[in-house]
Amino acid sequence: MEAKILMKIWLLTHSEELKKTSGTGRLVKETLGKECEIIVWSRVAPDEAILNLSPSDTLLIYLCENEEQKTVSDSQISKDNTIIIDGTWQQARKIYNQSPYLQKFKHHEIQGVKSVYNKRRNQKNIGLCTAEVAIHILTEYKHPAAAELSNKFTKFNQ
Repeated sequence: MEAKILMKIWLLTHSEELKKTSGTGRLVKETLGKECEIIVWSRVAPDEAILNLSPSDTLLIYLCENEEQKTVSDSQISKDNTIIIDGTWQQARKIYNQSPYLQKFKHHEIQGVKSVYNKRRNQKNIGLCTAEVAIHILTEYKHPAAAELSNKFTKFNQ
């Protein structure tokens, strides 16, 4: 019998990110298995699976540019699908700005959490790496894999 998928994390990943040994998206995929999809972002050919996600049960982890996009609080992160843009801040901004379909999803900004990631110089003080974002979301969701991903990230980050 196949295990029930509690939630799905979609990593909308910049192609350059897949080439980097310092990328943490692979930790998320390794930990979550079928509960995580890595989608290589394409400006000209958006992935059908992302296009077909419903705005009513999908959350995009990204800066909120207006109140209509914003979710109320961390306690409302009980969406079935969560999209995390996986790349540097510059790449994430490019992916977001060149993917108008992402605007239809409720946005969630993770605030008040400081990154401990040390494998890359963070371009923004507020920036979290992909694994840190996933750990935060999984913890808020009370997902059983949150501790495992946190432990893998701690070892990876040493």
